[in-house]
Amino acid sequence: MNKKPNMKPDFKILKRVLGYVFKKYKITFAIVVVCLILSTVSSVAGNLYLQTLIDDYIIPLMQAENPIYSSLLKAIFTMIGIYGVGVIASFLHSILMAKISEGTLKQIRDDMFSKMQKLPIRYFDLNTNGDIMSRYTNDTDTLSQMISQGLPQFFTSAITIIVVFVSMVVTNIYLTLVVIASLVLTLFVTKRILSNSGKYFIEQQESVGKLNGYIEEMINGQKVVKVFCHEEKAKEDFDKLNDDLCDKVYNANKYSNILGPVNGAFGNVLYALIALFGGIFAVSGVGRSKCRVNCFFFAT
Repeated sequence: MNKKPNMKPDFKILKRVLGYVFKKYKITFAIVVVCLILSTVSSVAGNLYLQTLIDDYIIPLMQAENPIYSSLLKAIFTMIGIYGVGVIASFLHSILMAKISEGTLKQIRDDMFSKMQKLPIRYFDLNTNGDIMSRYTNDTDTLSQMISQGLPQFFTSAITIIVVFVSMVVTNIYLTLVVIASLVLTLFVTKRILSNSGKYFIEQQESVGKLNGYIEEMINGQKVVKVFCHEEKAKEDFDKLNDDLCDKVYNANKYSNILGPVNGAFGNVLYALIALFGGIFAVSGVGRSKCRVNCFFFAT
């Protein structure tokens, strides 16, 4: 009977990984956080500046008999500058995170190898060589993705939520309530999908270790397999492990891949709700001066 994977987050492991990051790259990671803040604020500020661009420049020029476009060009260059800061910040944070993730993994692999030299022989009797090798390759690759993508995404999401929420409240509190009500349902569905995906991804890594261990053993003992005519049994056992890995990878990616379309569908529904309620609020006079801007902001 297979042991059920532990789906509860282990903050001790996260703390240990962050310890590796902050031990050597504390200043570099601080620069990354600053870049993430600039990138997020730039994106939100650019969307909000569209109100000024449309209301104060484009519409008056459309109504003028002899339009002068110098002010419009100045506003456009201002917007280019806002987005330019975000582009530069994103580019810089990507380069720095690549340095942090690879440097951290190098230190982790060094510590793993040093630890392996101190382990008793009993450990290698109880664990296959392929499973141990999988920790140096597959598991560290997964950890690399977490450091290079997961950590920046976490900070980006947190900053985005704060900045966007403040902008939403300032722009129109009523549509903000509509968005919050819609997000509750979205978060519920997302949580269910992620829980299934995470379970199978954990099982996938375990299956990869088992398969690698079996392949390594068969390669080293291929002469023995030939001598005792064990080929068919070896192939049968390999097929079972390979099929098991295939099922785990399929299920993990199935739930992972449907997350994007599901969120996209909820985003379209949210857009329709904002357009609907924004129109109702505008016609009824509720936040008349801000409803149109808020609809455009969320559509962007």
